[in-house]
Amino acid sequence: MARKPYTCSECHKGPDVPEYKVFEVSKHGNIVNSMGGKDSFNFDNVPWVVGKDFTAPTCAACHASLLVGPDQTVIAERTHQFNDRLAWRLFGVPYAHPHPVQGDLKDVRNSQGLPLAVELDGTPIAAHVIDTVEQQARNKRMQAVCASCHSGGWVEEHFRRLDNTIARTNAITREATGIITDLWAGGHVQSLPQGANIFDEEAERMWTSVWLFYANSTRFASAMAGGGDYGVFADGRYQTTEQLYRLHQNLKLYERLDGATAKEER
Repeated sequence: MARKPYTCSECHKGPDVPEYKVFEVSKHGNIVNSMGGKDSFNFDNVPWVVGKDFTAPTCAACHASLLVGPDQTVIAERTHQFNDRLAWRLFGVPYAHPHPVQGDLKDVRNSQGLPLAVELDGTPIAAHVIDTVEQQARNKRMQAVCASCHSGGWVEEHFRRLDNTIARTNAITREATGIITDLWAGGHVQSLPQGANIFDEEAERMWTSVWLFYANSTRFASAMAGGGDYGVFADGRYQTTEQLYRLHQNLKLYERLDGATAKEER
């Protein structure tokens, strides 16, 4: 049961964790939904034989299961630590960043006292995240899973595209964070400088939507080969830039109001 993607969908389906929705529109999801019945896939065999027991990966195949080739060569060891094959934390945080060293984040704080393993400009805090050596080791584990079906060139290009997507979505988040920081500094939005909630005003909701929903979905669509439309128009790049534009207009409005007030005072 745990090998079937529908089990994971119980939690991984909302706008902030869209993995199942991305999976459904991916080639992998299409094959599993079309052929993944009891007569086509063997969900019981241990270890799980790639190409024999299943012909397209489920969530468990990529992230948890013990996988072997037809000759019983181990492709990936079983794990219940779901980031063992993941170099990047993609969701739930403003910036994609190397995975935290520990799963318990209660002591993680950036220089502004926020429970983030990065600064507000996206710079990872070295003490809180895995280093590049560990990132490479985790990528290698995941790439071995991919390479059990795909060519080496395809795998290499896929991970290169993901790196580019991470860089681009982080850049957009950085731009949005710069705008919201200006709004905070100008006193137009009550937040960090005033010790107030950073998520309760309209401009802050626009800022949050940029990274929590749309940059997030764009990354997942790239990471999971989830179809171009999902990562662009359904819940991705288009909405990300739309929210960024609205946030920028919000800042310009306050700047015009400030200018008008200054003229009146003179």
